[in-house]
Amino acid sequence: MVGQGKLSKSIMMEGVVAFGYMGKIVEVDLDNNKIDFIPTEKYAEKFLGGRGIASRIYWERVKPETKAFDRENVLIFMTGPLVATSVQGAARLSVVGKSPMAYPEGYCYGDFGGFAGAELKRAGFDGIVVSGISPKRVYLWIHDEQVELRPAEPIWGQNAYGVEEALQQAHGKNTKFIATGIAGENRVRTAVLVASHHATANGGFGAVMGSKGLKAIAIKGNLKPSVANPEKLKELNNYTVRISKRYQIHRFPRQHLIERVGNGHCYQCGLECIRGLYRIPSGRQDYRKCQSMAVYSPWVYGNEDEPVDTFFDGSTMCNDYSLCTIDISGIVGWLHRCYNKGYLTEEETGLPLSEIGTRHFFDKLLQLISYRNGFGDILAEGLYRVRDQVNESAKKLVPYFVAPIGIGAADSGRRNRAHAILSAFEPRASRPLQHEIDWLMWRWRANQATPEHSQVTYEVVRSIAEQFWGSAEAAKLSTYEGKANAAKRTQNRVCLKDSLGLCDFAWPIMDSMNTFDYVGDPNLEAEIFQAVTGVDGKQLELFAERIFNQQRAIMVSEGRQAPEEDRPPEYNFTVPTETENFVPGHDGKPVSTLGSLLDEGKFKEMIGEYYQLRGWEQTSGLPYRKTLVDLGIEDLAATFEAAGYQLPTSYIIT
Repeated sequence: MVGQGKLSKSIMMEGVVAFGYMGKIVEVDLDNNKIDFIPTEKYAEKFLGGRGIASRIYWERVKPETKAFDRENVLIFMTGPLVATSVQGAARLSVVGKSPMAYPEGYCYGDFGGFAGAELKRAGFDGIVVSGISPKRVYLWIHDEQVELRPAEPIWGQNAYGVEEALQQAHGKNTKFIATGIAGENRVRTAVLVASHHATANGGFGAVMGSKGLKAIAIKGNLKPSVANPEKLKELNNYTVRISKRYQIHRFPRQHLIERVGNGHCYQCGLECIRGLYRIPSGRQDYRKCQSMAVYSPWVYGNEDEPVDTFFDGSTMCNDYSLCTIDISGIVGWLHRCYNKGYLTEEETGLPLSEIGTRHFFDKLLQLISYRNGFGDILAEGLYRVRDQVNESAKKLVPYFVAPIGIGAADSGRRNRAHAILSAFEPRASRPLQHEIDWLMWRWRANQATPEHSQVTYEVVRSIAEQFWGSAEAAKLSTYEGKANAAKRTQNRVCLKDSLGLCDFAWPIMDSMNTFDYVGDPNLEAEIFQAVTGVDGKQLELFAERIFNQQRAIMVSEGRQAPEEDRPPEYNFTVPTETENFVPGHDGKPVSTLGSLLDEGKFKEMIGEYYQLRGWEQTSGLPYRKTLVDLGIEDLAATFEAAGYQLPTSYIIT
């Protein structure tokens, strides 16, 4: 043991953190092998939890000029007040820090579900702040309000699942973990954090953790946060389970070879889930979900005889090395195109490109990237940066919509006008922001095709738009009316989800098979928050506004130009959509978005309206000083001024 600390439960504080919180945040100074504690109250009263608190700490600690692998970068893990309280779909753990994937390097956030976040609270803590670089390789052992730094030499050089096994052997089978694999140790920019239950958080934070000499975090506890109104929470949990019944879409290739045999529930969750327990013909079964499940589909590359195991194991092979499945999927597709065109050869890449689609190729690719060997050193920079290091012909085959972090939305604002705003204010391609609208549209399209399976008619979409997005006009996705308010409300909800610890798939509950009008409940999160914390649920909107303005200040301080860069990628205005898709039109009937573009003039009007709704000046996109004062975050004014901006003082809404 090279460091240890303990904090008594007796310091649990009054007010906003009396319920739902554990009351303390672990601070780990790796430079000095020192452990200390921060009272959660210092941040929770204004920034709630999760991404909100983590972003505030980042703003305080990380200078704009700091690089991702500098010792001054801080890696922050933070739970929300609903985590580990029995709230359904509340197991998320936020991660914030300077990202090596960002282009240029900058502030970013990620999160994961599973069990690690809940276990952290059960161990007595709301979060962890890691700074410095350890002179020796270490891991963090958190248990029963105690924190220790322990030698990690025996597990250094192992991949994530080997680390999990070693930690459980050392601390017990119920130990939960967060780790980085060999890719993180070698500072592969795209390295993810891997946690219990195949959970991952991207943004390059696996590389940040590896650069700090911190291999893993092992967590075990038996505590639980107090709840203000347990009976009310029990009632709301039952109600949540009942109305959460929705038409589910589980899509993946060769479904006749892969059977979904159960849900992949995270901690204390009984909701239907995009994460599932799957079985293949050999009898093997394991948890898989969403994009990561289809990271490597051999049949796409013509290998019809490749065993289904190769497809099934693709995501866990990536996780084991701590490689981002989004980036790996893009790299495989790009390599396939380049090889077929003759732009890259097996000799220059050191890869068996003629075997793309086989397990042998995939394993070789992951090894080459993780160890940064040969051409793998180029690929380890991520597909977005690969363009700067390959020949011109190969560069042109990188899809124009590839994002530095996350899945680039090829049709973003061209298909859905609100998405044009959503993508303009984030440090990454954020699928959760798009999921709110996209998943509803999937259910609406399912209704158009098979009404007996989905009850989401256009009338239901209109009702949802009125209650969740602010107007019926927002339901007409191809128009510009009502989209500014829809975007603002969606952003606020996602900020709150990430800060409360709520699952992106489960929340918000916008539609339901078990309500009389098939519409969900826009007030449910606020009611649950009040039952857990005792704080008026109406305060959530203020939390959301503070958190979003905090993110705005961070990004401006790190070089985001306002208002010039408050727009989606340029291709939305210049390249017509190339895929067929349908959204509700003026009369609610399906309208094809094929060939669509964003209109420059209408977008400018829409963004001006959005600025006003935010309490920002209509042309500059800068917050009025009064907006920051009213939100109690007037200290952000200095951040904007340091970046060369003079905040407007008048506050006139026309």
